[in-house]
Amino acid sequence: MKERPGDYFEGILQIRDPTDELLDWIRKRIQTQERARIAKEKKVTNGVDFYISSQHYLQNLGRQLKDKFGGILKVSKRLHTTDKMTSRHLYRVTVLFQPLPFKRGDVLMLHGEKVEILKVNKRAQIKNMRTGKKEEISLEVLQRTKQ
Repeated sequence: MKERPGDYFEGILQIRDPTDELLDWIRKRIQTQERARIAKEKKVTNGVDFYISSQHYLQNLGRQLKDKFGGILKVSKRLHTTDKMTSRHLYRVTVLFQPLPFKRGDVLMLHGEKVEILKVNKRAQIKNMRTGKKEEISLEVLQRTKQ
């Protein structure tokens, strides 16, 4: 494998509303696994962007973040260039991870009703405190109510 310049990156890991624990975990994980490196770290308004040297490692790291910390994970790609030798398209990947501001057992106000969070997976299972009715809703809906 040829040596790449220090500022070379194939993707961006966007972390929004991070905790110190989350940022430390990311930095240690990338350093200890040595399958990629951080080309640049940039502070943005509500988080941090990590420029990572391997898009495949970046996508795997995003899944690990979701499994360990729970949150919203979005992966997108855009055409960066075309390889002159092979005519293959080369993409830059962006992985957005936003940890959830709530956890199992929290009580929130949703549409004027108190609800308790029972489970958080791809969707959240909630229970209406007044009626006892259980339902599943998207994490994005819950996140908007928390803000």
